[in-house]
Amino acid sequence: SSSTVGWGQSESSSELPQHPRCRICACGGRMEASMAQTHKYLERKFQVGSANSDKVNYSLAEKFFHNKDVKPEVLEAKKHVMKTKQANILGTEPRVWNTSTIADPKIEKHASSNDLKGRLLKVRAGLMDERVAKPSRFHTDEAIAERHKFIVSMTGQGPIGKLTGKWFNTVDERGLSRHCIADDWPDWNHSHSAHTKEDVKEAQGVFEKKDTRRKSMLKKDNKLNTLEYVHPVQAVANVNDCLRERKIDFQDLKEQFKRELKVEFPQASEERLQAMAQRLLNEKLLADEKMARFPVQHESFRPNLSLTTQDRRYKEYFHPGTYGWTECEKRYGWSCCINFDQDSRGCEHKICNPDSWCLMGFERS
Repeated sequence: SSSTVGWGQSESSSELPQHPRCRICACGGRMEASMAQTHKYLERKFQVGSANSDKVNYSLAEKFFHNKDVKPEVLEAKKHVMKTKQANILGTEPRVWNTSTIADPKIEKHASSNDLKGRLLKVRAGLMDERVAKPSRFHTDEAIAERHKFIVSMTGQGPIGKLTGKWFNTVDERGLSRHCIADDWPDWNHSHSAHTKEDVKEAQGVFEKKDTRRKSMLKKDNKLNTLEYVHPVQAVANVNDCLRERKIDFQDLKEQFKRELKVEFPQASEERLQAMAQRLLNEKLLADEKMARFPVQHESFRPNLSLTTQDRRYKEYFHPGTYGWTECEKRYGWSCCINFDQDSRGCEHKICNPDSWCLMGFERS
């Protein structure tokens, strides 16, 4: 064996080419063959829920993402959040470092680690229980019922069996056909029977309601004057009769107006002549009624403003000076106008208006 090994080594060494160029070509050929055998090409990575996966639909029990697809920092954050959600009631977990520098004993609170009995008593009394979150206003019974109504109105399916999980409505067994769209409206009775107890009772109630209204309408009113009261139908008939009588009485005058208008407007149509003649007749009747009511020509409907706009202002005379002894005249007199009569008319005056606004209070009157 030793000879064989030695012979192989010597033979291999003797078979190697002595030229350097031939040696390089032989080494390159061997490297290419070894690379062709060991090279790994890119392969498609399998990922759940992606286009590289051979499965598209998954059940609710299967996870959409693999645990390895989640980043490590995300897993650590989730663990930290779940741990902080657990209340440290018994104080077994280390407390968070308190960064507050308050030294007031009334505000500062120390969690005594030795008072285990007191904490257990609080736990037994229920004082250490976790607070229950209040139900959200978006998930109240009214909001859920409104959402059910909306889905039923849009799809026409449910709510019994499809939305509420019930297959029988224990509150109302009459079915949805008797219900209206609003809860405050009375239900519609689609029955055409009129002999049941409910139908007889309802018919009797309707009859009593109508009979009560009939009696209240026929009851005599003490405040109504039946002698002077005119029914609206009779009043309209009276007006129509008056208009008919006026047309018959003044038909000749109307025809005369029409003939004169025909001469003045030869191209006018029959409808226009009729309207113009009727307008002239109405103006003549109004003028006649005015003459009968106001026989004097100068009187009119214009109001007499002199009765309401009369001026009641007057002048009040007074002396601004004083009445006393004057040395130059050697007698008594007014210092303003040197009038010797004490009851004389004043030398100055002011205008008094009895209709003016009085702005003084009661204490100044």
